[in-house]
Amino acid sequence: MELALGAMTSLALKLGDLLMEEYVVQKGLKPDIESLSRELVMMNAALIDASRVPPDQLTEVEKLWARKVRDLSYDMEDAVDDFILRVAGGDDSAADSKFFKKTLAMVKDVMSMKKFKDRRQISDKVKDIKKLSNELAELRAKYTVRGVGADLAASTGIDPRVINLYKKETDLVGIKKSRNKVIRMLSMETKDDDALESHQALKIVSIVGVGGLGKTTLAKTVHDMLKKQFDCSAFISIGRTPNLNRTFEKMLLKLDREYKQVDMARWDLEQFKNELDEFLKDKRYLIVVDDIWDVDSWEAIRYALKDNNCGSRIIMTTRNFGIVTKLEEVYRLKPLSNANSKKLFYKRIESQEGESLDGELSSKIIHKCGGIPLAIIAIASLLVERSREEWSEVYDKIGLGNEDNTTKIMSYSYYDLPPYLKPCLLQLSIYPEDCIIDTNSTIWKWIGEGLVHLEKEEGSLFKVGERYFKELVNRSMIQPTEDKNDRFVEGFRIHDIVFDLICKLSKDEDFITISGQHSSRDSLRREKKTCVPRSDCKLRRLAVRNQRVQRFPEETIDMPEVLRSLSIIDCNIEVMAPIDSFRVCRVLHLGKSYVPISLKHLGKLLHLKFLEIVYTPIDELPKEIGHLRSLQTLILDRTGLDELPPVVCSLTRLMCLIAQGFERLPADRMGNLTSLEELRLRRVVGRSATQALVAELGKLTRLRVVDITFSEQLEESLQEALVQSLSNLRGLQELTLLFKMTRWGSDMWGDWEPPRQLRRLIIEGIIVFSRQPRWINRSCLPRLCYLSLMVHTLEAQDLDNLARLPELQYLTLDGLSWPPRYTVGPDDFRNLRFCKVGTTFEFRKGAMPRLEVLQFRVGVPFEQFPTKDLDLDLDNVLLLQQVIVKVNCVGATVTQVEEVEAVVMRAVENHANRPTIKMNRAYEIAILSDEGREALLRRHIEKDCCVRTMKDKSDAFFISQLRRYRHLQKAIIFIDCSGASMCEVQKVEAAFRHAAEVHPNHPSIELIRTNTDGMASSSSDHPNTEPRN
Repeated sequence: MELALGAMTSLALKLGDLLMEEYVVQKGLKPDIESLSRELVMMNAALIDASRVPPDQLTEVEKLWARKVRDLSYDMEDAVDDFILRVAGGDDSAADSKFFKKTLAMVKDVMSMKKFKDRRQISDKVKDIKKLSNELAELRAKYTVRGVGADLAASTGIDPRVINLYKKETDLVGIKKSRNKVIRMLSMETKDDDALESHQALKIVSIVGVGGLGKTTLAKTVHDMLKKQFDCSAFISIGRTPNLNRTFEKMLLKLDREYKQVDMARWDLEQFKNELDEFLKDKRYLIVVDDIWDVDSWEAIRYALKDNNCGSRIIMTTRNFGIVTKLEEVYRLKPLSNANSKKLFYKRIESQEGESLDGELSSKIIHKCGGIPLAIIAIASLLVERSREEWSEVYDKIGLGNEDNTTKIMSYSYYDLPPYLKPCLLQLSIYPEDCIIDTNSTIWKWIGEGLVHLEKEEGSLFKVGERYFKELVNRSMIQPTEDKNDRFVEGFRIHDIVFDLICKLSKDEDFITISGQHSSRDSLRREKKTCVPRSDCKLRRLAVRNQRVQRFPEETIDMPEVLRSLSIIDCNIEVMAPIDSFRVCRVLHLGKSYVPISLKHLGKLLHLKFLEIVYTPIDELPKEIGHLRSLQTLILDRTGLDELPPVVCSLTRLMCLIAQGFERLPADRMGNLTSLEELRLRRVVGRSATQALVAELGKLTRLRVVDITFSEQLEESLQEALVQSLSNLRGLQELTLLFKMTRWGSDMWGDWEPPRQLRRLIIEGIIVFSRQPRWINRSCLPRLCYLSLMVHTLEAQDLDNLARLPELQYLTLDGLSWPPRYTVGPDDFRNLRFCKVGTTFEFRKGAMPRLEVLQFRVGVPFEQFPTKDLDLDLDNVLLLQQVIVKVNCVGATVTQVEEVEAVVMRAVENHANRPTIKMNRAYEIAILSDEGREALLRRHIEKDCCVRTMKDKSDAFFISQLRRYRHLQKAIIFIDCSGASMCEVQKVEAAFRHAAEVHPNHPSIELIRTNTDGMASSSSDHPNTEPRN
């Protein structure tokens, strides 16, 4: 059963420190606290055993005892924290025993009458809790809690086999046949003229099957294959408790990104329908409506998507065949064949040495999974770390029958989790179904809840939380995902069956109450059909989601003063409960909601550790936020406020600060936040703020993550200051610097010595490096996984260094000058999954063995590189799934461009995986006639240019002007200076000289100034009008 251990782990640390406090000794409380500590150790051990026992194997008295012990731990922790906060004036630190001891030392000097009263209160509280613990001990002795025990190895990294299961599941489960069948049902291959009219009508195909069978995977695969044949497309997940307003909003955003600029928060269903009608009326669309549960939701969506006779298609997935109407074609997704089931099972289980696991027991286990991919992956994840001798024991304990084995397997997987992982998994039930959840935010929330604990020599709470997350991934309880629009964003999702399981467990054990999912009053005041009442359970965590109500559901909370976590997601609540009524709240999360919550008394929530307000307007962030001395995480995004108040910088315990949507930031005080580990600022506005932030950044020596978007240019001196500040951050693991205006990189960057543990380096827009920094190599950056840079000139040696980075997974490299082609050898880029470069690769066998997405640029070959030699050898990239090609049309004829496109298309079509391909043309306007091409073959050119029209052009523009002439030996440029200043003239001249220097032929260039009398210069010295060579 889920017992989650309450606050046992943190409480044990606090009681140990409390024993050393002088007042405890003077008042004779030490024996009581010592006895209580010993009793809690035994209770904790019993809870761990009980947590491994399915609920149907425990008596109601055992369940009651466990809940009572959990409540006792929460009450005791609240009492101890109150004592520290009120008597010592400090803050709680469940994980930092040094700070706790320091705070207790301060208590010895406090002698006021008010604090004497507070001491008496904790004295009484300790005695009350000691009395209750004695009663619980007697209950435990009378009704012993049984346990099954389990040895569980901790994981330090995500098992790559798990990533492959979710990334390449389409290959593993034999989906090709089903995919082709659905495509045929959509009539996407119709070419007969007689069928044209039928082909243009709206067609709907419903994919029906049990949970865990792979309906979503199939629909997503079909969507991704076909979407380029349509004017627009969208993939929308609905779930069991849909919010149709939010569904239609997401649909419009997926159909057209321009809707991001539209405020749709207060639209009603009719407005959404009208907007969809208008937007789709002349478009051929493809929309996937995934995971429909009820007829009403499906009818509302179908009503909004009219047939516009443009050949549009809709795919719907559901577990419920009764939802399907006569207007739809139905594809019944079948379970995997025995052969494919074995293939999926062995892929998860087998060692890298390929040890054979086939046998009678394996066959029995696979057979009981019934061909359900989710069940196969889950049970394989259970067995992967166990010896073969233990498999039979696990098989017997699960008690597989002939029905609903998927639920049994997932339940066993949950009870098999270590005790510290269970509350972390259950906490995820606060989120809406089928949503993508941010990894970092989740880990910080676990820390705020007190669910993450340091062990022995572990020094970082976040590092421990990352380990928890990776263990849940490896055990197949959560599924890692990627944002297809931003491959550097990490998130995860929860499968429907797992989500249903954790929601049920959270409800049954009163771990979290979900308002909006079922009757909260009934869930809190219910009594099972047993002799044991449950009305005395205290509500500790509340998640309100998808609610449109007049008043906050206060009836769900009998005792708001004990509420530890409040999450309000996707709600519109007219009247909100006073925030200061949640006195011991540790976690407060407001997301995508309209809640008229007053933060005036926010400063009274002295226990608050995690505060997140995103896409939720608030009137103010009061100065009292500075009283939140326990606050560890502050996330503010699109709150409607222009300024982040300076008082935020007094929160010296803050470990994570994310601020987006602010015009003004207290940049000059950021250096006070010396506990910061993660800093994300979008965007830094103003030169003074930029200078201040660059200077303050170097004081935050504990930073692991830096993600900053600058709105000002960083000239060379400011870049040097930035590099100096970054040099102080020796624990840095992720660095993202974004800028909207290109600026040449200072030479100082070459002297930077990045920390060896750096995993992510993204520098876009803010800086263009003249050459790839020399520290990008496997010796300096052995753990680099993500890299995105802008480099002016790249050579083969630079790509060699990148190819040898052992952990590089994502590479985005923009440059102006590339080798004409690059050969990727065996084992080069061995872990790369996404690659975006500006040249053509040739792949040898064994090259890029994990690559899935390849994006590259190809120029139209000239005489020295005929098209017939453009051999990509893409078939050597075994896992390739998507190819994006940009063809440079400068200096080429239409025939030549089409010939190159045909060569690339054939290479992709001949690949065994049949990857999707997207072909784009760059500078298509520069495609030449045959006469124009002849002109570009000239060795000598004369051109006119006007400084006024070219003074703001980028270096890339000037380079392209000369590179159009592939055989160029000499260029004469007549520069019209009228209306321009001397500085502007010299800038344009310098740009042309640089363009000549980087041209492959290094032509000579002659710059002749004209109309110098009309220059805007106020200098008394007229510029020289003679030619400048």
